[in-house]
Amino acid sequence: METTSNGNETGGRHQRATAHVGDSIDSSRMGCCGCSDEVSSKVEPGTPENEEMAARRSERIFVTDRSCTDLLTLIILIALLGGFAFLITNAVKKGDIYRIIYGYDNCGNVCGRITPSENDPAFSCKGADYRNRTYLKMQIETNGIKTRQCVDNCDDPDYHIFFLNRCIPKKLTDTAISLIKRLGLENFYKEVSTDLRVAWRELMYLCLIALAFSLGILIAFRYMVQWIVYIVLIGVIVACIGGTTYLWMAWYQEKKELDSKDISEKENFEEDSSLQAYFIYAIVMSVVTVITLLIVLVMRKRIALVMQLFREAGKAVYSMPALLLQPIYTYLLIGLSMFAWIYCMLWIESAGTVYRNKMRINFRKDALLITARWYNLFVFFVTCEFFLGCQHMVVALAVARWFFTRDKKRLSLTVTKGFGYLIRYHLGTIAFGALIIGIVRLVRAMISFVQNRLKKFDNDLVRGILWCCQCCLWCFECALKFLTRNAYIETAIYGCNFCTGGKKAFQALSSNILRVAAINSVGDFVLFLGKVLVVVLTVITGIYLIQKKEGLQHPWVPIALAGVLAFLVSHCFISIYEMIIDSIFLCFCEDCAKNDGISRPYFMSRGLMEFVENSKKALRQLDETQ
Repeated sequence: METTSNGNETGGRHQRATAHVGDSIDSSRMGCCGCSDEVSSKVEPGTPENEEMAARRSERIFVTDRSCTDLLTLIILIALLGGFAFLITNAVKKGDIYRIIYGYDNCGNVCGRITPSENDPAFSCKGADYRNRTYLKMQIETNGIKTRQCVDNCDDPDYHIFFLNRCIPKKLTDTAISLIKRLGLENFYKEVSTDLRVAWRELMYLCLIALAFSLGILIAFRYMVQWIVYIVLIGVIVACIGGTTYLWMAWYQEKKELDSKDISEKENFEEDSSLQAYFIYAIVMSVVTVITLLIVLVMRKRIALVMQLFREAGKAVYSMPALLLQPIYTYLLIGLSMFAWIYCMLWIESAGTVYRNKMRINFRKDALLITARWYNLFVFFVTCEFFLGCQHMVVALAVARWFFTRDKKRLSLTVTKGFGYLIRYHLGTIAFGALIIGIVRLVRAMISFVQNRLKKFDNDLVRGILWCCQCCLWCFECALKFLTRNAYIETAIYGCNFCTGGKKAFQALSSNILRVAAINSVGDFVLFLGKVLVVVLTVITGIYLIQKKEGLQHPWVPIALAGVLAFLVSHCFISIYEMIIDSIFLCFCEDCAKNDGISRPYFMSRGLMEFVENSKKALRQLDETQ
């Protein structure tokens, strides 16, 4: 009996221990960064089955042994570019870019050039030498027929040179000219050109000043982000409460004034009064204020995580300053892509098969050329998204390597190695994301084209349907860009393909939805304020430098241009900061999911450890190991 009792007791202890281990295993499988958002703002770490094996695995969160991802998509992209090259070659054979630049006459002869002749006798007038006739004179006959003629000058008083060597009839431009004269802009363009020539040095100085301000803002984000966020939150709360109070006071004053009127005067007063409008505005503003206060109250601890992420991003930039150089080559490549798109578009629009329309020779586009129009636009969209995706991937690779390295002093050439990983392994993943977004943008462009074509038809139902489609596609594109960028981060961490990275990103983001909301609201607004501050400081400096400069007739033009350039400069650098914050956040989530801070130490810094569930134990363990 005693043996049996001991056996039962031992078996019971074994069952309880097994159940405890099973619970631990289940919690580790279900544990993720931020699973306890409803109860606490901290993250509960996972507990893997085998601690020794998990310790080894936790050391390899950032995967270095990689293989090529989404290679098939890269091959598809190359094939699409090959098809585009075929279409452009066809357009070049059938076109002449100078038809667009210089124009052509009724016989298809290009002004200012020698036009090749045609073998068909129906086009015998085509093939003239108009090198001495560089201007295209367009005229509308009394019967409404338009005629084109290449001339050597536009001395006819009824004509004048207007655009790209065209001689446009004055009667077609008299309205615009009279409007320009009324506004005093007759010599505006010449004066502006003169002003820009006079102030070009100051514009260069202001661009450098904007760069310095942008770098200063990034430094301030690291050391003063707490005060910036608090100022933003207090400003929003004060604005909401102040606006609500003002509207209710205005409504009360209107109501009080109405009550003091006689019955005969009330009817006339009510017609002119804004009592009802103030009442509606006050109610709406009150609801907005209550919602804002509740959001700030619920997300106050998540906002602390946002501030810490800003600090960590500052550390990353300080450790890897080459990250700030990424926008330079990215936007340079995008600019070259835009130039190539315009150049190819000119060739496509100039191409066509010769045909005679009454007394004129025109060029008709076949199916290949019409396809080339949309293909050119699609390739432009994909190319831009591809270059932006490359920038995102390089930043994510560098930040992930930096985050998951314990001794960060040993890091060297992190950004360069990230670029090498991109070229060697992940171009296919970038191509995958670029193709998806490019397809969505192409569909939106097609819908816009249909909308413009249907403007002359009065069909509200069709316009409403197309507008809804456009709105839905825009929302889908924004969500797709957000998920794609986070999929790149997961790919940078694990070396997985696009679909797996998107799945991991969706799981991590959905498990931390409140933190994501805090980052995308408070964090993005703080970054936007940083851009605005750079623009304001640059414009103020520009006023000081340019306002009193001699020889300027419109000083506000170079000042406004300096503001635009300052915004572009600040956007380039601060957008990198945004990507760094997103990368650190997902690395933080993965670190929480893989490690517990005790048997498997975290990779994150002490500041981020404050936002995990067992932060005290983890910090104590960290102190003991050090």
